[in-house]
Amino acid sequence: MMSRTVAAAALLFATLAFAQDAGTAAAPAPTGPVEPPPSAELIKKFLDYQENGKDRGPALLDLIPCVKVDSTKGSPTQYQCIEPVGESVPKGTTVFAWLQWLCPKDGKYEDVSIQFLHEGQVRKTVDNPVVGFGRTRGWRGENFNKVGKWTIKVMRGDKELGSSVVSVVAP
Repeated sequence: MMSRTVAAAALLFATLAFAQDAGTAAAPAPTGPVEPPPSAELIKKFLDYQENGKDRGPALLDLIPCVKVDSTKGSPTQYQCIEPVGESVPKGTTVFAWLQWLCPKDGKYEDVSIQFLHEGQVRKTVDNPVVGFGRTRGWRGENFNKVGKWTIKVMRGDKELGSSVVSVVAP
């Protein structure tokens, strides 16, 4: 009698286990270490900046020299740099300064610009106003028509926010 009760309980438990499993697959186990969320202190600093940082200005998150930006409407990589500059580019290549910003609430910054320099000499300056809330992306391009070292600088007024160097070689 005892063995029938145990067998019946086992069968019932197995049936319930299958019923709970129906329709959803188990999530795969993480393959590597799982990074914990940021600390509460860091999150609070971010939220304070997001809500009250208008006078502090935008935060430049990324400056990526890029030869191709995805502008295909509806693409999963729309507005992303999909082909960053490698070790060098050939003379005559249009290189984009792809920028990613964090802009606080009510932020509007008309004093942001991008400079393209060849061997330390400014060749072009382009206004790049930053407006929005949260993550904002944009890009500006320049034809790198001279061999040598080109520098892309992001400026806010007279303060440099970031820079990147691109080597241009003969084709």
